[in-house]
Order: sequence, then structure tokens, then C-alpha cells
Amino acid sequence: MSDEVLLRVTEPLRTERLLLRTLTADDLDDVFAYAGRDDVIRFLPWPKRNRDEVAEHLARRLNTTLASDGDVIVLGMELPPSPDDPAGRPRIIGDMTLVLSSVEHRQATIGWVLNPEYQGKGYAAEAASRVLTLAFADLHSHRVIAELDPRNTASSSLCTRLGMRLEGHFVHSEIFKGEWGDLAVYAILDVEWNARNAIDG
Repeated sequence: MSDEVLLRVTEPLRTERLLLRTLTADDLDDVFAYAGRDDVIRFLPWPKRNRDEVAEHLARRLNTTLASDGDVIVLGMELPPSPDDPAGRPRIIGDMTLVLSSVEHRQATIGWVLNPEYQGKGYAAEAASRVLTLAFADLHSHRVIAELDPRNTASSSLCTRLGMRLEGHFVHSEIFKGEWGDLAVYAILDVEWNARNAIDG
């Protein structure tokens, strides 16, 4: 008997300025533009990848459903052409990850990567907020966490901005790229997210 599909993302998710959609092989140039950068992968748990390796990774991240523990959906952050450049093309400027951590306990994990060329404009917060809504309203998660290197102050600040609390700072919890690294865990509950959105709305 197959696992019941708990979430299926077949249509793009719209935010004020972005379109969050499943990545395709045609997005390789845009994804490699940030995934191949040293400053982007510095705090991420994988080594720097060349173009072929990014293409292989991209091909493994085309899933559109969440049904079992460990299932992953990756959505590209698509930025439409500027009104000043109508002949331009949409660009993938980063991606959002949503992991079904536990079906039984209704737990999910969220993550993000953003091209540094587009940082400081609120795009990551906009995309993360939409994916948190997806996690709580559509996946019916009870708790969503984000795990990150505490030296990544931009992501730590984003977690706080999203209303997530720091639940733990684990010192030297793992070997990270050849040295002991710390791990910060941020989290938010469904009731907290709903209350926050009711206030913001």
C-alpha cells in the first residue's frame, strides 16, 4: 500500500513579487549562478559543486509531492522581468526547501538559498513566509523548524523576522567541512504562525 500524498504542489505559488515553482533543467544557468559560489555554500552542508554536479543535483530535486518521512519539495524563487526591461526574462534567484520530517508528529523543516546579488531586498523573507503558510495551511504541520549554522547571521535574522524562536544552540555538534561546527535550531508552531498572521492581517 502506497503512502498517502499529504501535499502536492502542481501550480506555482505567488507572492507579492515572486513566483515559487518547481525547478526544471532549464533553470540550470540561474541555479549554478548561486549554487556554484563559495560565499553561498560556506554555511551549507555540501561541498562546492561544478556545473555538471549542480545539474545532477537539480535533476534529483524535481519532486512535487510530500507523502513519507524525508520527502522533499524544492521551489525556485522566480523573479519576473523588471518593468523597465520588458524584453528581459524571468530569473531564478534562489530556492526554498520544504522537508516532511515526520508524518506521525506533523513536523516539517524549511530551508532557503538566495543568490547574494539579490540579498537585502526581502525576497527570502517573502518566499519563506509563503512556504511556511504552505506547511501549516496545506501540509497541516504542527511544528516547522529551520536548522542552520549560527555563523550565518542573515539566516538567523530571517528566522527571527519570521517569528521563529531559537530553541537550541548545539556546540560542536558535528564535523562541518573538516572542523567542529555548531548547529542552531529555530522553530514555530501552527498556533503561533496563525496568531502572527491574524495580527499582521
